[in-house]
Amino acid sequence: MAAKHKWTKEDCLLVITEFVKRYKTEDYKSIEKDIAKKIGTTASSVNLTRANYISLLTDNREGFGSNISSTQAEAMIHYLDNYKDVTPSKLIYILSN
Repeated sequence: MAAKHKWTKEDCLLVITEFVKRYKTEDYKSIEKDIAKKIGTTASSVNLTRANYISLLTDNREGFGSNISSTQAEAMIHYLDNYKDVTPSKLIYILSN
């Protein structure tokens, strides 16, 4: 796995879509490992990306996960614009558990 992964919008969207699709039936650590393997990064990096999304959605600017990238923000906006059945509140719930 790459020590320094260059995240793309597609990578960031994959994190969101995989958690939305699998959160009810699978362990979060397993989801993180699978995503990491697919995109060539570490599970820790996927975990931090998930934390960044939570910070973005809750407008938290301090602490773990408060360093969201422009690519992550763009992916979140894209997701929310294209999947109207998933609200920001529901995403917070999904990504937080």
